[in-house]
Amino acid sequence: MKKQVLKNNFLFLMIMFMQVSGHQYFAQNRTEDAWTVRYNTPKAQELFTISTLKEGFTFKTNPINKNTGDLYAYCHLKIDNPIKELRFNYEQIGETMSVPITLLDAAANELWRFDGKSRSSKLIELKDLKVRGQLVFRIEKDKGVEVTNALSHVVSNIKFTLDDTKPVIDKDGFILVDNITDFRGYAAEDNVKIKLKPGPYKIDKSYCTRFVELSGNNCQYDLNGVSIMVNTKLFANKSLARGNSEKSLYCALEISGTHTTMEGPYIETYGNYYGHQSKNKIFNLVGVDVTLKNAEVRTAGSNPWGYGSFYGLGGNDVRKMNGIRIGYPAEDIKLIGCKVHMRAMGHAIFVQGAKNTLIEDCHVDGLLRTTDDILAEKSGYAFDKNFKAAKGGYVEGAIVAEDGSFLPGEMFSMSEDGIRIYTGTSPGPLTGSTTIKDCTVTNMRRGICTGLNAKGDTVINCRVTNTIAAGFNVGNQDVLINCSADAKYAEAFCITNAKAKKASVDIEILDSREGMNNNLLAAINGTGHKVTIKTSSTSFIPPLLTIELSSRNGYAYYQRSGVSASDIQLDNQTEAKVLLLPGAKNAQIDSVGEVLDQTK
Repeated sequence: MKKQVLKNNFLFLMIMFMQVSGHQYFAQNRTEDAWTVRYNTPKAQELFTISTLKEGFTFKTNPINKNTGDLYAYCHLKIDNPIKELRFNYEQIGETMSVPITLLDAAANELWRFDGKSRSSKLIELKDLKVRGQLVFRIEKDKGVEVTNALSHVVSNIKFTLDDTKPVIDKDGFILVDNITDFRGYAAEDNVKIKLKPGPYKIDKSYCTRFVELSGNNCQYDLNGVSIMVNTKLFANKSLARGNSEKSLYCALEISGTHTTMEGPYIETYGNYYGHQSKNKIFNLVGVDVTLKNAEVRTAGSNPWGYGSFYGLGGNDVRKMNGIRIGYPAEDIKLIGCKVHMRAMGHAIFVQGAKNTLIEDCHVDGLLRTTDDILAEKSGYAFDKNFKAAKGGYVEGAIVAEDGSFLPGEMFSMSEDGIRIYTGTSPGPLTGSTTIKDCTVTNMRRGICTGLNAKGDTVINCRVTNTIAAGFNVGNQDVLINCSADAKYAEAFCITNAKAKKASVDIEILDSREGMNNNLLAAINGTGHKVTIKTSSTSFIPPLLTIELSSRNGYAYYQRSGVSASDIQLDNQTEAKVLLLPGAKNAQIDSVGEVLDQTK
């Protein structure tokens, strides 16, 4: 039996290792499942035909009209071991100038290209490589190029020479890398601990709308002291392959693996470009049991910057740049100690379709601006629009004239919400419950918005200041514990939806003096809520600020259906007046401030 095993092993080695021109090439034991095919548009998938084999692929074209735009196809081959040499057979059929082929590494660096202008060698040999993670073959057809005949690229008999260089490992078992290319090479590997050397890095190349895709499982990434600059030009690149989930979005870094931790990076965008669509963000977290800790983000790259929601929430000319998204199929995501500096239109942190999310010790800041500043402009986007908001636009937190003209004396946020929980995402389930703890938000449109989620969310010990469309937007079965907000430019909190039930709110009102264009302290709609409102100083609450039950004011202005407030238990420990408006009934109120019944 022992001789037979040795014989089989010898035959296996003879098959797997071949001597070619003095080099040993390794035919990796792979299947067709090692290949992934992606496209930049559905039209590319319709017009390109790709068949993958164990050691290659065949690409064929169908007749393509020149007006179909830029079409790209990507064939990804996952490689399990680092390689230093590569050999494959290549054959072209037809004049392939109109559909050149390029070979990229995991960091989108070009390794080989054939433009079809001459006949290619049938044997391609690449040496002195340093490649790990994957190889990516890209086939492209640019807009305006017409393909009338069937063309083919055939790649076969792919062989590798393995790179047996041992990685540098620190005392904690982390593999040390000192460049972004090597880091991206580990992005699809399981069970790795990677430490990127502290210092500045750039991401200015990508083959996918997720510029760095971390899909490995059971991984740890130590990026403490790392600063990454991301070129905004990538967000405008229509040629990139679409990702696997939420296909239209673009992001700088996506974590889709399971049981993964990343700590420490500072990420900032640079350049004067904005995305060709609005689903742009820095982080996209879609894995299971993922922790992002002590990351810091500074966003830029939206259009038009400086006007908030006056020109819409997406589409037309509006292009966003969001901070951190936690989205379906994400589950058990932890966002710990992260900071987001919003210098673009968009949300700082938001959750869509994810389950059991924890956002703890995270801090968001944006910028406020007055309409007086806009009206003083002598050029620019608003000037060209005659200082009018988008026709029929959805303007949150500020008032415009009936014809859309900007009114003086309004305060608005140049970004959107600080922490926002969406109802869900399509396709995908509804968002599960989220816990938000020890967080701060300042100078945003809304501070912490859980009111859109049907599931109950819990917000603990969070502080919100200087928002222009509600500090806390509370919803169905939400719980706010020991939270605080001011009401300088909008209500400190609101429960706007008349269908919301059994929310519990414990909130302290911060200094709300020296505000503008706001007379609302809180708006409460819905059924069965328990609300406690307090303050550390009576002087913090100007006399004009009121608490309204069954309100259409503030953010509740956007509730188009009937409003009501029933069976509300309110403990108002402030001197603010309580107004019972039509639709309010069965209220149980204990109030220091005067209670005015205006239901009739």
